[in-house]
Amino acid sequence: MAKIKTALITVRDKQGVADLAVFLSKHDVELYATTGTCKVLDKAGAAVKDIVEMTGPQDAFGNRLKMMSRTVYFALTVDPENDQEMEALTNAGGKPIDLLISDHLVPKDKIETSGKTKDTKNMDEDRGIGIDCLIEAAAGNKDRVAVITSADQYEDFRKLFVATGGDIPAGELRGYAARAFERLSDYNINKYNNIAREDADKQEKFATPVIFLKYIKHMDLRYGENPHQRATFYRDVRPMGVSLCDLELLKGPHLSYNNLCDLNSALSIALEFEKEGAVIVKHGNPTGVALDKEILKAYCRARDTDKVAAFGATVVVNTQLDKKTARELLNPHIEVLAAPRFTDGALNFLKNESKAALMRVLKINKEKWVKQPGALDIRSVMGGIVVQDTDNILVADSGQIKVSTKRKPTRKQLADLVMAWKVCKHVRSNAIVICKDSRTLGVGAGQMKRLDSLKIALENAGDEAVDAALASDAYLPFRNVIDEAAKHGISSIIEPGGARRDEEIIAACDEHNISLCMSGIRHFRH
Repeated sequence: MAKIKTALITVRDKQGVADLAVFLSKHDVELYATTGTCKVLDKAGAAVKDIVEMTGPQDAFGNRLKMMSRTVYFALTVDPENDQEMEALTNAGGKPIDLLISDHLVPKDKIETSGKTKDTKNMDEDRGIGIDCLIEAAAGNKDRVAVITSADQYEDFRKLFVATGGDIPAGELRGYAARAFERLSDYNINKYNNIAREDADKQEKFATPVIFLKYIKHMDLRYGENPHQRATFYRDVRPMGVSLCDLELLKGPHLSYNNLCDLNSALSIALEFEKEGAVIVKHGNPTGVALDKEILKAYCRARDTDKVAAFGATVVVNTQLDKKTARELLNPHIEVLAAPRFTDGALNFLKNESKAALMRVLKINKEKWVKQPGALDIRSVMGGIVVQDTDNILVADSGQIKVSTKRKPTRKQLADLVMAWKVCKHVRSNAIVICKDSRTLGVGAGQMKRLDSLKIALENAGDEAVDAALASDAYLPFRNVIDEAAKHGISSIIEPGGARRDEEIIAACDEHNISLCMSGIRHFRH
């Protein structure tokens, strides 16, 4: 526990700090401040002294070293119970400082000062090299000194001060110290990244020999993939597009690990399309996707891809959900539903219908309806992590789909091929997707043999496979897939191409009068 008697204030963003200083002054806290801050606090009516009364006049280096003072450093690190330390501090003209307020570590790239944004490319010189030393010193003396490193802490600190009479509990002191060390780490990591990339391609994500990743705890989950596994959801520091952290739970139980994974898959697919539609996902794979201006029709057509698999699934629609569609969602049972908007009738129905009692209903922040730019795909492996770009490319750099057969796809068939290709990108390999009339007819996922994935997709498609479009996430190594697809009336196929037997595959398609398109890019998803 620390009794706040003396405080040192040095901030760039002066907004809010004057009110806090006046508050502390009225509660008999002796205030010291750096020259610029001192002028603002004095003008606001706080009783404050310039820190030069402890440090002496500035040296020849001006502001850069103004806080590299033994006296101030001793004042933050001293143990008042140690007579020898106290004597040394007194002889140096100082006294113990119990509270340090400094925002000089925030933010990394720019800072808001009196309503104006200032570039801080040369941040070290701008803030003074000694500031981070003082923050580290104060945080290191966490049993006695409180350190506030951001204006967003002012109000809570004021409430805590009132509640405790200025005797800050040990747990709160540790919390302030932890946040200060976090910000010191952020600052130093940013400096490391800048230096490490100076001689590398600045556009290359993986140029640096060390990668620092920061995520902040968002919420605890009920459990992981299985009940015996604990799980927590950590959020990205600065998500730029659609984020699961922005989802608002309108009703239903808390989300689980598996709920979040399926939501991630469903939202990723929904983001592939500009037209209104519905996506249904089960165990990470789409069971059905359909596009239609009438969201009820879109949902029903997506569900009919595989009604059995849709039970207990996750549904995402990219437009307003109405009451008629909400009613249809009860058959079969849906575990998670997400939409950007709900009609009042739909929301009231879902909240009051007993059959929807266990359904989790979430609202998506549609204002961020874009994919995360520059996002990383991170997976843990034994002994480390593997990191890659997210798969946000649909076709090769040319942006053109190459037609390789005598038969050319019609405009309608091409639209179905593109849809199948977009969905296929999100299906576990080996992946086969069959589409027709802006909906999926069958999805084959995660089989060791591509032919087995095809058979699963064709079984779901049934007689509707006639004149449908088929997508394969990787090239077709043998003509057996072509022959099997032809038996069921598939009329067009899209695949990456690039196999040794491409000519054989093209010949087989010509033999069966199937149009074959090659995208030039593979979409494995392991």
